[in-house]
Amino acid sequence: MIVRLKTVKVKDYLKTIIKDCDKWYIGKMDENQEKAIAIYSNRRNLAKLSEFKNLQSYGILPITLLLRWTKNYNTAETKADEIYELLDCSSFFIDDYRCNINCLYDGPIDLGSDENGVYKFSIELNLLYRKGEE
Repeated sequence: MIVRLKTVKVKDYLKTIIKDCDKWYIGKMDENQEKAIAIYSNRRNLAKLSEFKNLQSYGILPITLLLRWTKNYNTAETKADEIYELLDCSSFFIDDYRCNINCLYDGPIDLGSDENGVYKFSIELNLLYRKGEE
Protein backbone atom coordinates (compact mmCIF):
# COMPACT_ATOMS: atom_id res chain seq x y z
CA MET A 1 0.00 0.00 0.00
CA ILE A 2 1.24 3.46 -0.89
CA VAL A 3 1.32 5.92 1.98
CA ARG A 4 -0.30 9.17 0.81
CA LEU A 5 1.98 12.17 0.53
CA LYS A 6 0.52 15.04 2.58
CA THR A 7 -0.37 18.35 0.94
CA VAL A 8 1.49 20.26 3.68
CA LYS A 9 4.73 18.54 2.60
CA VAL A 10 4.18 19.75 -0.97
CA LYS A 11 3.52 23.30 0.27
CA ASP A 12 6.69 23.23 2.40
CA TYR A 13 8.75 22.08 -0.58
CA LEU A 14 7.28 24.69 -2.94
CA LYS A 15 8.10 27.43 -0.43
CA THR A 16 11.79 26.55 -0.87
CA ILE A 17 11.71 26.99 -4.66
CA ILE A 18 9.23 29.89 -4.97
CA LYS A 19 11.04 32.25 -2.66
CA ASP A 20 9.36 35.58 -3.39
CA CYS A 21 6.04 34.61 -1.82
CA ASP A 22 5.70 35.05 1.93
CA LYS A 23 2.04 34.02 2.27
CA TRP A 24 1.25 30.32 1.74
CA TYR A 25 -2.00 28.54 2.50
CA ILE A 26 -3.59 25.12 2.31
CA GLY A 27 -7.30 25.01 1.63
CA LYS A 28 -8.49 28.53 2.35
CA MET A 29 -6.60 31.69 1.44
CA ASP A 30 -6.69 35.08 3.14
CA GLU A 31 -8.39 37.22 0.48
CA ASN A 32 -6.71 40.37 1.83
CA GLN A 33 -3.26 39.29 0.66
CA GLU A 34 -1.95 40.76 -2.58
CA LYS A 35 0.80 38.18 -3.06
CA ALA A 36 -0.19 34.72 -1.90
CA ILE A 37 -0.32 31.09 -3.00
CA ALA A 38 -2.77 28.44 -1.83
CA ILE A 39 -2.56 24.71 -2.47
CA TYR A 40 -5.69 22.60 -2.66
CA SER A 41 -5.85 18.85 -2.80
CA ASN A 42 -8.10 18.49 -5.83
CA ARG A 43 -11.00 16.06 -6.21
CA ARG A 44 -10.37 15.17 -9.84
CA ASN A 45 -11.39 11.60 -10.58
CA LEU A 46 -8.19 9.82 -11.56
CA ALA A 47 -9.76 6.41 -12.15
CA LYS A 48 -10.82 7.43 -15.65
CA LEU A 49 -7.41 8.76 -16.68
CA SER A 50 -5.92 5.95 -18.75
CA GLU A 51 -2.42 7.46 -18.69
CA PHE A 52 -2.10 6.52 -15.00
CA LYS A 53 -3.39 2.92 -15.10
CA ASN A 54 0.10 1.43 -15.43
CA LEU A 55 1.44 3.38 -12.46
CA GLN A 56 0.15 1.11 -9.68
CA SER A 57 3.31 1.62 -7.62
CA TYR A 58 2.87 5.40 -7.61
CA GLY A 59 0.58 7.55 -5.56
CA ILE A 60 -1.10 10.42 -7.38
CA LEU A 61 -2.00 13.65 -5.63
CA PRO A 62 -4.15 15.95 -7.78
CA ILE A 63 -3.38 19.55 -6.82
CA THR A 64 -4.69 22.99 -7.65
CA LEU A 65 -2.26 25.81 -7.03
CA LEU A 66 -4.03 29.18 -6.73
CA LEU A 67 -1.95 32.30 -7.20
CA ARG A 68 -3.13 35.80 -6.14
CA TRP A 69 -0.55 38.25 -7.41
CA THR A 70 -0.92 42.03 -7.42
CA LYS A 71 -3.38 44.39 -9.08
CA ASN A 72 -1.24 44.51 -12.23
CA TYR A 73 -2.31 41.92 -14.81
CA ASN A 74 1.07 41.73 -16.56
CA THR A 75 2.91 41.15 -13.27
CA ALA A 76 0.44 38.45 -12.21
CA GLU A 77 0.51 36.67 -15.56
CA THR A 78 4.32 36.74 -15.66
CA LYS A 79 4.54 35.25 -12.15
CA ALA A 80 1.99 32.53 -13.00
CA ASP A 81 3.97 31.63 -16.14
CA GLU A 82 7.22 31.49 -14.14
CA ILE A 83 5.71 29.10 -11.61
CA TYR A 84 4.18 26.95 -14.34
CA GLU A 85 7.53 26.65 -16.15
CA LEU A 86 9.28 25.85 -12.89
CA LEU A 87 6.84 23.06 -12.02
CA ASP A 88 5.89 21.46 -15.36
CA CYS A 89 7.63 18.11 -15.80
CA SER A 90 9.84 18.76 -12.76
CA SER A 91 11.26 15.98 -10.63
CA PHE A 92 12.40 16.25 -7.02
CA PHE A 93 12.40 14.58 -3.59
CA ILE A 94 10.22 15.34 -0.60
CA ASP A 95 11.59 13.34 2.33
CA ASP A 96 11.83 9.76 0.98
CA TYR A 97 9.35 10.37 -1.83
CA ARG A 98 10.43 10.65 -5.45
CA CYS A 99 8.03 13.22 -6.97
CA ASN A 100 7.19 14.13 -10.56
CA ILE A 101 4.81 16.87 -11.63
CA ASN A 102 2.54 16.63 -14.63
CA CYS A 103 0.80 19.97 -15.36
CA LEU A 104 -2.59 19.36 -16.96
CA TYR A 105 -2.93 22.32 -19.31
CA ASP A 106 -0.64 24.30 -21.59
CA GLY A 107 -0.26 27.04 -18.99
CA PRO A 108 -1.88 28.76 -16.02
CA ILE A 109 -5.62 29.39 -16.10
CA ASP A 110 -6.60 33.07 -15.92
CA LEU A 111 -9.30 33.50 -13.26
CA GLY A 112 -9.56 37.27 -13.62
CA SER A 113 -9.48 39.65 -10.69
CA ASP A 114 -11.35 39.44 -7.41
CA GLU A 115 -13.44 42.12 -5.71
CA ASN A 116 -10.23 43.76 -4.46
CA GLY A 117 -8.76 43.97 -7.98
CA VAL A 118 -6.08 41.33 -7.33
CA TYR A 119 -5.48 38.98 -10.27
CA LYS A 120 -5.73 35.23 -9.78
CA PHE A 121 -4.36 32.31 -11.76
CA SER A 122 -4.75 28.57 -11.26
CA ILE A 123 -2.25 25.85 -12.10
CA GLU A 124 -3.73 22.35 -12.25
CA LEU A 125 -1.32 19.47 -11.82
CA ASN A 126 -0.92 15.87 -10.80
CA LEU A 127 1.93 15.06 -8.46
CA LEU A 128 3.08 11.46 -8.91
CA TYR A 129 5.12 10.07 -6.04
CA ARG A 130 6.74 6.87 -4.89
CA LYS A 131 8.49 6.23 -1.60
CA GLY A 132 11.94 4.74 -1.38
CA GLU A 133 13.48 5.69 -4.74
CA GLU A 134 16.89 7.24 -5.07
